[in-house]
Amino acid sequence: MIELNPLDVLNSRQLKTMPPHFSKIKIGNSERADQNIIDWIKSKLTGRYCIVTYPSVNEENKFHTSTFVGFEEQKELTYFMLACPYLRRN
Repeated sequence: MIELNPLDVLNSRQLKTMPPHFSKIKIGNSERADQNIIDWIKSKLTGRYCIVTYPSVNEENKFHTSTFVGFEEQKELTYFMLACPYLRRN
């Protein structure tokens, strides 16, 4: 039997702006979040999340973007950081 998530049915699981109460982590300097990460979040987690990209300036005064992912539940951020295979860097 397929278990439905009410947030998915209402299309309110992925938010467009990061609420201040979300726990967030920087996942890279890409302009867009990797689709693999989004698919992993949708399949493994159940709460609301947000992926945003902010412009910033680094130490050398060069413009770049930083991508952040945030979760409403702190435990989902912890699980994401520990278990998501797409965050591991060589």
